[in-house]
Amino acid sequence: MMLKRKLKKIKNRIKIYCSKKILKRLGSNSIYLAKLYYFFLDSSFNREMLSVLLGKKIHDLRNDNLESNQAFIRRSIHRIEKGLIVPNPKKDYALGYIYETCKLLNVTYIDLDEKSKNWALDVLDAYFKRADNTLDIIRKSKKEFDNLKEQISLGIDTNTKSIPFAHKELKGNNIKFSDFLKLTERRHSVRYFEDKLVDKKLIENAVSAGLQSPSACNRQPFEVLILQNKDIISKAVELPMGVKTFKDEIKNLAIVIGDLSSYSEERDRHIIYIDGGLFVMSFILGLESQGLSSCIINWPDIENREKSFYEQFKIPKYKRGICFVAFGYAKNNGLIPFSEKKEASDIIVYNEYSNR
Repeated sequence: MMLKRKLKKIKNRIKIYCSKKILKRLGSNSIYLAKLYYFFLDSSFNREMLSVLLGKKIHDLRNDNLESNQAFIRRSIHRIEKGLIVPNPKKDYALGYIYETCKLLNVTYIDLDEKSKNWALDVLDAYFKRADNTLDIIRKSKKEFDNLKEQISLGIDTNTKSIPFAHKELKGNNIKFSDFLKLTERRHSVRYFEDKLVDKKLIENAVSAGLQSPSACNRQPFEVLILQNKDIISKAVELPMGVKTFKDEIKNLAIVIGDLSSYSEERDRHIIYIDGGLFVMSFILGLESQGLSSCIINWPDIENREKSFYEQFKIPKYKRGICFVAFGYAKNNGLIPFSEKKEASDIIVYNEYSNR
């Protein structure tokens, strides 16, 4: 009887496997079958859907309740300054969001860093100097803006550099391509580190370099958790995969976390990974330029690991892990993989895509 039940269980598993395999093939050719496949047979996207929707909800609630929303302000100010760089800019652009921007800036201003405060004030001041003040929405928005300036008792510096400027005003570039290439070629994934903590100033230097990376509408929707506590690191390194052989070597660990509450639309759900990835590349080059080595640690989307990640660090569900970065002073006798890279000609396609 027990054998019969076991055989039946195996048979059912085979049926499920075959059905899943068939649906997987069919679903790859039909959006409707793909939805059925992921609804009934694969829950891989459940957490992402929840995170995206929760992020949207929090973003919208901040705006609706007039609560601090740095992502919205950073995006709006950047949209406005992009309008200012257009030749012969219109006097009636940004009408759809200028009033909300000025209202939210009143409650968000205190949470901005000093440079971002100046940037927001300077750009809006430049905008209102050009805007069509005969329009009700412009006058209404400017009143909100003037109220903020009055509250903070801060005038606008007409000599500021926080508004659009000519390309020729950029500081000279004395870096040769050959020097930059040497830096990128020198950086390898290092897995064996000296038992030494990295000074916070060096970390902050590298983060500052990372923050110069481009970001969609300048939202910079991520944060960096730096771990230098041995006990905390020992637990954290159990979360990602691929570190089993060198986890005891890690004395400094950075975890890059994306924030989905920076967006109000599903279309932007991948930006945390794009912007976060751009940040990480400049961050690790910033480390390398200071004599520090690094290793990017992949963060796979696996249910039990995600759950442990959220619980261990009290991460809200609208935030997602992007990747881990081990870094520090490399051991001179530690081996590193050669990791030959592709040639540029292997990946460049000029003018016409070729499905190779």
